[in-house]
Parts: sequence; C-alpha cells; structure tokens
Amino acid sequence: LTVVSGAVHQITFSTVSSLPFAVGQVQDAGLIFLSAMARDLVSQLRDMGVDDASILATVTIGLSIYTAVLGCALIVVGRFKLASYCQLLPSSVVGGYLAYIGFFCGQAGLALMAAVNVTGLAEWYKFLNVDALVLLAPGVIGGCTIYFSVRTVRHMAVLPACIVMIMVAFYAILWATGTSVTQATEDGWINKAAKSPPW
Repeated sequence: LTVVSGAVHQITFSTVSSLPFAVGQVQDAGLIFLSAMARDLVSQLRDMGVDDASILATVTIGLSIYTAVLGCALIVVGRFKLASYCQLLPSSVVGGYLAYIGFFCGQAGLALMAAVNVTGLAEWYKFLNVDALVLLAPGVIGGCTIYFSVRTVRHMAVLPACIVMIMVAFYAILWATGTSVTQATEDGWINKAAKSPPW
C-alpha cells in the first residue's frame, strides 16, 4: 500500500504541480490520527457486537473516506491560497505538534522493537522487563548510530548505507551464532508473517 500510494503521489505531483521539481510522497504524520481513528472505530464497533470482517471493512472504507476528505480540504486550501494563514499559528503550537509526532513515532518504534503494546506514558513500564530490554538494545544502539552518522557525515548515501549495514550485521550475527530465521522469529527478533485476508 505504501509503495502504490507513493507512486500515485509522485505521478500526481509530476503531472499536476506548477513546480517542475515537485516531489510528493506518503507522509507519516497523518498516521497518528488515522491510527487513533481506527482504534476508536474498532473499539466502538466491538462494543456494538459487530463481527471482525465487518469491522475490517468499515475501518478500511472509513479511513479511505477520511483521507479523501482531507485531500479535498487541502486542494481547497491550495486553490484559495489559504496556506498563508498557517503562519498565524503560534510557534509553541507548531513546536508542540511536531514534538508530539516525534514522541508518538519514537514510542511506536520502541513498542515494535520490544514486541509490546504501548499506547501512552502510563504503559512504559512494559519496556522495563528483561526480554523487552534485550530486544530494545540493538535497535536503540542502531538508531543512535544512524543519528550520529547522519549528523557527522553530510552525504546522501549515509542513511541508506547505515540501514543496509545494520541489516547485514543482523543476518551475519544470526549466521555466526547458528540461529535460524525461524528461531529468530520465535525469539521476537523478526516479526511473524500475518496471514493475508482473502481480498
């Protein structure tokens, strides 16, 4: 979905934009709100006793409609040149919003690495057990390494090179320790493949 959506974004930007150098890709910031809406929809539908197949359909179609409405709103903002009014927002509002996005993405990354479900600060205690800390350590070290590498060496190849090196190092360690991919998956180092729905 991300690749297809990215392709649609770029084709649209390339053909419609008045700027010859325009680049458009999927943005992650909106996922915070889509995630919250999906969670609320699932919760409300479960309380109403709706079956899982209907919940999936409702949430999928609902999020598509919400995204389309947002796209229309952005077109209206662009057509009527209303974007300049965003400059009237206080810096503290913009800074707070960006800080929340960073916090949310960081928390989600930690939860993904530790294989726990964390939705707020009150649940951070889940990171403090031995299994979670073992799973977190390589990711946090890798993240810090990427951050300092990108800040120190100013070159466009640094980020992709770091990502590739971390992946190669991971599988080299698996090979050196004689750990199979299946065992690594069972131990929580690799996400288990979910069965795709029939559609």
